[in-house]
Amino acid sequence: MAIPRQRIRLPQGAWRSAFMSLLRGDLWEGSQIEEFERDFASYISVEDAVTVPSGRAGFRFLFDSLGIEPGGEVICSAFGYPVVPFIVKSMGYDLKFVDCEMDTLGMDPKLLAQVCSDRTQAVIATHLYGVPCQIEEIADICASHNVKLIEDCAHCYGASLGSKKVGSFGAAGCFSFETSKVINTMGGGMVTLSDAEAGKRLRQFAAQEPHNNFKWLARRLSRTSFEAAVTNPLLFNMGVYQMLRLASSKAGEEDRFASGYQGDEVSLAGKMGRYTNYQARLGLRQVKTIERRNLRRTSNAERLIRQLDGKIPLQKPQSTENGSYANFMLVTVLASKLKQLAAALLSKGIDTKHLYMRDCSRMFDGEKAFPNAARAEREVLHLPAFPEMSDSQIDRVASAVSDAIVEVGLQADAD
Repeated sequence: MAIPRQRIRLPQGAWRSAFMSLLRGDLWEGSQIEEFERDFASYISVEDAVTVPSGRAGFRFLFDSLGIEPGGEVICSAFGYPVVPFIVKSMGYDLKFVDCEMDTLGMDPKLLAQVCSDRTQAVIATHLYGVPCQIEEIADICASHNVKLIEDCAHCYGASLGSKKVGSFGAAGCFSFETSKVINTMGGGMVTLSDAEAGKRLRQFAAQEPHNNFKWLARRLSRTSFEAAVTNPLLFNMGVYQMLRLASSKAGEEDRFASGYQGDEVSLAGKMGRYTNYQARLGLRQVKTIERRNLRRTSNAERLIRQLDGKIPLQKPQSTENGSYANFMLVTVLASKLKQLAAALLSKGIDTKHLYMRDCSRMFDGEKAFPNAARAEREVLHLPAFPEMSDSQIDRVASAVSDAIVEVGLQADAD
């Protein structure tokens, strides 16, 4: 049986809950939104949390809520999801990049210290693939320059450094609830805030968005049902795997399913509107079981990493005296022969994911090169280790990767 790159789950009772919400009349508004926000803020240990229509919409609302003036300088990691710097640029801020470091793949605090200045108003630090970046050092630099720190926590619900969870180190944290994320409400997100007044302002901005319509709801349910179906082991092996093999064999077609099984759009199209009471109900149900799923996800990832350590470079959490916890939304290796390795693994029944994040600096015609971000874009490959996988499946992935490393000549990469 071939193993898909990720397993997308349709939230429990999603269709039935939508139908019942329509009958009750609490599809769009209701008490679940406030309850979800309150529980989320308590879990992250922040003053407030506000639901937003998407993680990227949260960034858009956040700048005005924190009083970051247009024309000011905002620093992002050069390696990340392109929509974040696009939003920064579109809102009239002076965008600056800092290269990543190659352990956590997050922003390099040493390089941040060199470019952070009196002009800098905000720093956006991204935690990638469930592994916290060096956020403590970044927070110290921001504090010394009186700069607002915003954490991009789209992948990292539940991850922590010491006793502090990601999303609580700065002025704000942005979480995503898209279908592939740790919490899946078929879209939407949450912004955590350290200042209650900023939370009130952000809630006002979010409340100005119009409600989406029934067509939006049907599209969300249909899309998520499709993703759940194609990543279901049975359907994946019956047809999707063969399609992937065919696509990978055609010149120029190898990146057709790079990020996901449907294309990503770097825009706000379809990402605005009002977060619904229906989605909050789905989120509250998942929060009750999320710790168990995160523990299984982490156990799988650590089992896979132990078997591959020393054979190929791996993204790893930084070690701290107080410990750290990564939820490993994705297990990430770096391969100088990425396409060859991905093809070899696909032939062995192991689907992988790449080109999820980019060297964003290249999209803005910048004069400065960021070598680590460029390398990460070329070499980052994600291996399956989702919670539904058994120990034997994890061992099979490790064995396939070990064999493929030899086949494509990657032994030297780990040195």
